Amino acid sequence: MPRPVLVMVVALLLSLLPGVSHAAGPGVVGTAGNLIREVEPRADGIRHMDSRAMITALKALNVNTYVYPLAGGYDHWDDLRNEFLLAAADAGINVWVMVYAPSQSAVSRPHGHDYVKWSSELATLSKSHPNLIGWTVDDYGFDLKTFTPAYVEQMRAAAKAINPSFKFIPTVYYSQFTDTFAAEQAPLLDGVIFPFRDEPVRDTSWTWSLSYQVKQVAQRLPDTDIYLMPYVHPLSRTALKPTVAYVEAITKKALEHVAAGELAGILQYKLPYMSRDPGWTRPATDNLARTGNGRLSFVVQADTPTSPGMWCSATRTVQLTPGATKRAVSFWHRDNRGSGSPAGYHMKQLLLNGKVVWERDVAADEYAWQQTTIDLTAKLTGATSATLQWRLYERKGVGDNVVDVRVDDIAVTGLQMSDPGVENAATWTAGLARQGGPVYCSAQVYHQNYGADLGTRIAKLYAG
Repeated sequence: MPRPVLVMVVALLLSLLPGVSHAAGPGVVGTAGNLIREVEPRADGIRHMDSRAMITALKALNVNTYVYPLAGGYDHWDDLRNEFLLAAADAGINVWVMVYAPSQSAVSRPHGHDYVKWSSELATLSKSHPNLIGWTVDDYGFDLKTFTPAYVEQMRAAAKAINPSFKFIPTVYYSQFTDTFAAEQAPLLDGVIFPFRDEPVRDTSWTWSLSYQVKQVAQRLPDTDIYLMPYVHPLSRTALKPTVAYVEAITKKALEHVAAGELAGILQYKLPYMSRDPGWTRPATDNLARTGNGRLSFVVQADTPTSPGMWCSATRTVQLTPGATKRAVSFWHRDNRGSGSPAGYHMKQLLLNGKVVWERDVAADEYAWQQTTIDLTAKLTGATSATLQWRLYERKGVGDNVVDVRVDDIAVTGLQMSDPGVENAATWTAGLARQGGPVYCSAQVYHQNYGADLGTRIAKLYAG
């Protein structure tokens, strides 16, 4: 047997042995939404989709998949069929189509809420455009009264009769992956898009629950391809917009799950990939740091119940400077409650080696930056290192008492700590922890050039 053939046979046999991992492929890497129109209208008076510019920008991101939304006029459908699919094929980019659910305000044209018709029409289109791989219904999980198993069977039959390989991959949220969904819906689907929003808290700043939720969904749907969708665009009814560091961290972790075979891919939600996108830059008013671009943020959102003892904190280890005669920490803090707010609920705290050394009610000060300095000299006698922990603590539970505490411009005396101005989110993220869920915290670093800065990082990650 020739040596190359022998090597291939041995490799195949090894891959089948118990305990030998199967190397996963690169998976789907892409983005969804954010159609960009041409600058000037054509002869028909319509500013059509700028397919050429979109494809150029998508190629620069190193995507292999784009989810094309049908939300608006009939020109979306016409431009998809007549121009975009061809341009994407030339660039080696696969396309999924997003159609909107009955409960959404947007209506997809031309077939509206006739999803059997969408199935057959899109499958037919895929026969002449092989890079049209499949389609999704956005917010599918909210409309299961429409998408009954019997109706989905009709949708599936309509598509598979035309193109058996054409895929239906609806969008389903974490709380919607119930036992009933797993039993009745999952066998009818070719995959699911899973938008990550840290349920049940609903935010786009906390990353630590991602792996747990991915593993839970993968266990519940063992035979279903799962595509993670991070929020790049602001999520409604949340206190904080997603940051560059947040999306980058979610994407890195998601790609690890792709490599482990727990995800089939990752699709960003509304990544601004062109300078004409309204989300390409962030206004200066988004920068809530005292100085520079970064701050710590501790949040309880509106309409969010909490219980006594819940908290979220940011912890850093500091080294003591040998020979220093004084050891102290000062920092600036601010919150949005003010002295007219009810007292006794949300407490700003600093802990030294796990013990509270400073506490301030969010209702104690006016809505302005305050500086606090704490002498730690006596408490650190004989020590060589220590932990400093900034925390928002719930003294009493609330039902609807929103708060956003900010900490910035930390200064230490007789101690050594990197990034005291919170300008590098990664420096702080490893030290974040929360107890109870609805109180969450993050290092928020503002990027005026949000689209460009994030796009550079995503392109690097997608390149492998």
